[in-house]
Amino acid sequence: MTVKRRNHGRNRHGRNHTRLVNCDGCGCKPPKDKAIKRFTVRNIVDKSSLRDLTDACVIDNYELPKLYNKTHYCVSCAVHRKTVRPRSKVTRGERANPRALLMEKYRKQAAGGDAAAAAGGPAK
Repeated sequence: MTVKRRNHGRNRHGRNHTRLVNCDGCGCKPPKDKAIKRFTVRNIVDKSSLRDLTDACVIDNYELPKLYNKTHYCVSCAVHRKTVRPRSKVTRGERANPRALLMEKYRKQAAGGDAAAAAGGPAK
C-alpha cells in the first residue's frame, strides 16, 4: 500500500510507545512524537508598562525576564490555527524550513535592490 509520509506522521524511530501530552487547543491526548510543538517567548510585562519599569530601574541595561511557554497541539488544532499547513504531494518531501527560505529570499532581494540603487538604476 502506498505511504503518504515517510515517517507516518510520527517522530518515534526506534521506540515502541511514547507518552501522551495534552493538546492546548481541544484537550485531546495526542502522542508526544505526533503532537505539533511550538515555543512562545514573551516579555513578562507589556510594552506600555515596559518604559515605566526601565525608567524606575536602578540597574543600567537590566534585561527583564521572559515567559517561555511550550504549547502542544494535535494535528487538527494545528491545521485549524494555521500553525502548520497541508502541502502538495511534490513539496511534502521537502525538509527545509520554509521560513528560513523566505528570509533568505528577502535578503537577496534587499541586496539586489541596494546594488541597483547605487548604480543609479530603478529599484525593484
